[in-house]
Amino acid sequence: MRAGREPSVVIVIPYFGTWPEWADLFFETARRNARIDFLVFTDCDSEAFAAPNIHIRSTSFEAYVERARSWLGLPFDPPDGYKLCDLRPMFGALHEEEFAGYDFYGWCDTDLLFGDIRSFYTDEVLARHDVLSTHSDRISGHFALFRNTRRNRNMYRKIYRWQRYLLEPKFVGIDEHGITNAYLLTVFDKANEKFELSLDNRATRLWAARRRRRMYLVEQYTTPFFPVPWLDGSVNSAQPDEWYYRDGRITNSRDGDREFIYLHLMNFKSSRWRHDGTRAPWEGVNPICRASPRDMKTGIVIDESGIAPASPR
Repeated sequence: MRAGREPSVVIVIPYFGTWPEWADLFFETARRNARIDFLVFTDCDSEAFAAPNIHIRSTSFEAYVERARSWLGLPFDPPDGYKLCDLRPMFGALHEEEFAGYDFYGWCDTDLLFGDIRSFYTDEVLARHDVLSTHSDRISGHFALFRNTRRNRNMYRKIYRWQRYLLEPKFVGIDEHGITNAYLLTVFDKANEKFELSLDNRATRLWAARRRRRMYLVEQYTTPFFPVPWLDGSVNSAQPDEWYYRDGRITNSRDGDREFIYLHLMNFKSSRWRHDGTRAPWEGVNPICRASPRDMKTGIVIDESGIAPASPR
């Protein structure tokens, strides 16, 4: 990266099937992050979402899988698009040609509404770090950035049994725990695990800290109804349940004017990851999304009833 030039960033999104109800809102928030490029591989109707920073590559699920299979040299045969999430640690190498010229690459889910990403990941933050995650304890599957270096592009090779996990038909989650361990586990950690030891001394802690030095693992509180304690210490269903998007800003009813890098809708729409046993409020709701991009300037509300235009102030 040349001095004085803003770091360039590209986010890759392989998505196949049917867009979620809120897809036009997701892409509107992506479009408003004009200093970040989004590269979308999809078989969905996406013409309306194209923008100067949103690049649509029309392709079939089968063609994308064949590209991955040929590059991997493995009989990769995912049953659906969700399994492609396990391919994320390989994106840097798989899409090396598309990422050429960018300083950072990354991935994201589509059940997000972005705030102003670059106000959180500033030039200064990017200059000091090689890996950026919105969780403090791991690389986040819903959004992560990596400096476009050979080391990062090839880090997937250090994921334990990555070939076996890719060939499992079910989603395993190596885009979080697998790639996190590849970056953070030291020889001491591996010895502890393999031989049931408890090596813990100043040398092991210094080595672990050194590994984290170029990693920006900062909890951004993007995903409510999760076991991670919230800003006020609340957990699970006691966390903020009313959120607002207004003209590029994500806030909620609990945390005043504090802005968030994005809102992750996961635990609104699905009970799968709500570890307290509560039901996701959007299950059975139809329609979920009653707002459109034109409402986003004056504001939309995201709560247990779905996504709707905000009441006039």
